[in-house]
Formats: sequence, structure tokens, C-alpha cells
Amino acid sequence: MKKIKIILLFFLLLIICGICVIHSSYTDHITSTENTIIISVCTGQMRGLETGVSVYAGYNKIPLILSDKTLPSQLKKWLPGYIQENDISDVIVVGELTPYQLFELSTFGVNIKQITGNSIADILTKIADNTDDKNNDTLIFTSSEPIAGELGAYMKVPVFITTQNSSYNSADYLDSKYVEYIENHDIKHIIIVGSLQDTLKKQLYDFNISIEEINGVDSLELSNNINSKLIAEGYINNTNTAYYGFFGELPTIIPHVVENNAILIEDSSNNGNIVEYLKENNISQLYLTRNTESQYIQMEEPDYISSETVKNLRDNNISVNMLVNERTLDEATGLYDNKIITAESMKNNTHDNSITVNQNIIDQEPPIISIINKSGGVDSNNISFNVTKIFNNSYSVKWDTIHPYNYIQINETDYTILSDNGYEFKWHKSSDNKWIVDYYFNGTHYYNTTWIKNMDNSWNEIQFYQEYKWQFDGNVWYCLNDNSEIIYHLDVTQKDNL
Repeated sequence: MKKIKIILLFFLLLIICGICVIHSSYTDHITSTENTIIISVCTGQMRGLETGVSVYAGYNKIPLILSDKTLPSQLKKWLPGYIQENDISDVIVVGELTPYQLFELSTFGVNIKQITGNSIADILTKIADNTDDKNNDTLIFTSSEPIAGELGAYMKVPVFITTQNSSYNSADYLDSKYVEYIENHDIKHIIIVGSLQDTLKKQLYDFNISIEEINGVDSLELSNNINSKLIAEGYINNTNTAYYGFFGELPTIIPHVVENNAILIEDSSNNGNIVEYLKENNISQLYLTRNTESQYIQMEEPDYISSETVKNLRDNNISVNMLVNERTLDEATGLYDNKIITAESMKNNTHDNSITVNQNIIDQEPPIISIINKSGGVDSNNISFNVTKIFNNSYSVKWDTIHPYNYIQINETDYTILSDNGYEFKWHKSSDNKWIVDYYFNGTHYYNTTWIKNMDNSWNEIQFYQEYKWQFDGNVWYCLNDNSEIIYHLDVTQKDNL
């Protein structure tokens, strides 16, 4: 019987792969139609590829989705509806997706074109070689700086990525594909964005081609220098609008930036002191591409846009808009939100998220703690979770887009929540019915929140710069802002309903 199952599974895999071949075909260029989206692999040996791809997505104004070899669950749930609502007919995959992932994409009723190769250099030179509407005498080289994608998109210049070993750091020498490309084309000018290894840079200078270097003491200064060049050379004239964020999400933003003839500000160094620059350049409208620390329900990596920065911007009469949901679980889910919202904004999608609160408030501990007594649930960002009891006082809570959390109930007033990458959240209930939550990474304290119970059984969640109200009606947790608007909700499944 077991042997038969293995044979059946083998034939099933053959059928799936056959379907993938039928529904997808290899290509060597990125076409430009309003019914196209691009999915670029951005992990493993393809880390940094997305910045090179963002050039073509940018100047063709095609939505760009970043993925592993399989789409993260949050994107996979969203994509079919997006394709249907926007009559998407073509999906260009850049890099290797798994055969089963290609099969899943084919079931969405789209034509799949795939650009692949043995390396980032192989893929990017292939695309450049087969793209006619680009600037043919200039190249941009960068280790992996996303801001280089903005420069390339506005100038229609290929960006060649020099990362190595699944890192964002530059290799010591040029990939042979890049050497061949320069030798076989009439390249007259090379722009270096950010820092490259001296040995690699020497190779570029040895070609005796005009070379321009654009750098900065940090990512903020580098992006300012890039934008100054684009403004001075007439590529950007709508300098009242800017997009502001960190490293990982920015390639996704570039088509949106170009579509709005705006500037992109990368602040991976997280300085936050951008008000003076915005005023000098008459920028009055700013789009944030990442959440603040107070918007994360359970923050891990502290790479957020500071709430203090946002307050400073608003105090200086700069309009602040968000390209993320007002509340999300953590940084990973926030970056998925960003990809979804950015793609939807390019198509002007609108969704009715109206929901009515049941005023019957049930007595319950805060949602992060009380969910271990449920079977699972789903939040308003379409992220599901399941709860598994491991021992009498230990639980696993697995969200479908991020790693699991392990809960340890020490006693009635103390819980420890552990992630599998060094983050720890210690919950302690004080004698006055407050929950104090301390955040640790590898034993070092880095943040805290407080939950205060109200007389009506609701809870106030106190963050550093914001306060939220939570109430539970027996089935749904509602999170409300200062204006009593529902900005997030968590539907839970009761154990006795299974």
C-alpha cells in the first residue's frame, strides 16, 4: 500500500510539473502592459535581485511583489483576488519559484513568463541585453542599495547588483557576466551607488570609462544625493511628494514613486532627522513605507519608523500618510502589508472594511494572553493562527506568515512568550490588575508596554506614543483608536466549537 502511495505521488508530481510547463514559458525581458505584475525572488542566492528588477518595474509602472521561492501565506491569500479585480493577465516571475508555486500561480488564470538564470548577474544581464527602451550607454553598479533602483528607474538605466553569498555585501570582483556585458556593449558611463569593494571598483576603472560615484556617510545622505541628481537633471519635478522608509520594502515602492514623479528617501540608518531636508525641497506630503513601534502588536526587530519622528513631521505641517496598515502583528507582517497596499494603490483599489462593534464586552485577559485558550483564529489583515497545547503550562501559537511563539505560563500572573530567534516577552500582572510587558532580545531589554483594565472589562494598551482600546464580545477582539474607530480586529475560534 505504501509503495502504491509513493508511485501515485510520483505521477502526481509529474502531472503538476507538466501543467507548469504548459502554463509558463521562459522569457528574457520584462514586457510593459497595464495587466502585468512582476514577482521577484529576493532571498537566498537571489538576495538583492529585487533592486535590479525594480528598475524595469519602476519605469514601466508595473506592480512589483517580492517573494521567497514560495509566496508567503499573507501574499498567497491576497493575490488571487487582486488578479481577478484588476484583470491581470500576465505574471512575470524573475528568479526560481518552486514548481508547485508556479502551478498554483497557473491556477489563477494568468499567463506565466519566467526569467531565470544561474546567478543574479546572469538574470540582470539577460534582461538588460533584451530590453530596447533603456539607456544603452550607461550602467549603474551597487552592492544592493535599493535607492539605486530609483535612480535606474528614472534614468532607464540597468542596475547591476554585486552581492555575494546570500548577503547584501559586495563581492570582491565583478561577476564574469558583468565583464562580458561591458565588453560587448558601447558603455560610455558607469555610476557607482554606495560602497563597493576596492578590488571590484578598480576593475570598473580599468575599463577606462567615465565613472561617477554617489555615496554618503549613511543611507539618508546617500538617498539625498541621489535625489539631488535626479532633480538637477530634470527627472523629478514633483518635489512636494516623497516616500520614506527602510531597506527591505523599498524595491516594491519604486513603481509607485515613479508613477507619482516623487522622490524616495531611504533611512535604513534610522536617523529620522529629515524635516530640514523636506522643508529645503518644499516637500509637504510624505508616505511612510513602514510602521511605527507603537503600531506593532508584538514588536520584535526594533527597525521601525519612530513615532517621535512622525510627531515631529506633523508638528512641522508635513502631511504624513501610511503605506501600511495602522496595526499589524510585527515587522514581517508589516512588510507584507506594504507590498499589498502598494500594489493596490497603483490600481486604485478600494475595499469596504466597515464593521460594527458588538457593545457587549466580555471579561477576558488581553488578546495576546487569552488566545492560548482558543483553538485559533484570523485577524483583519487575513493572518490566521492556530494554538497547540504542548504541556500543562506550555502552548505553541503559530501565525501563518511568521515563526511560531512558545508560551510558558509560569503562574496566574506571569507568562513568558518566546520566539525561535532570540526574542522574549515577559508578561506580569500587578496587584492593581495591570499587565506589564517587557521585551527582551538575547537577554537585553529593549521595549515595554502596559495593559490597563477598565471598569467595563475593556483594556487600554499603552504604547510609548500611542494608546489603544481593546474589547472582546465573545468571538472578536476589536482594537479602537482615539476616535473610537476600529483599526484592527481578531476573530477567535472557541475550543468548544470544534
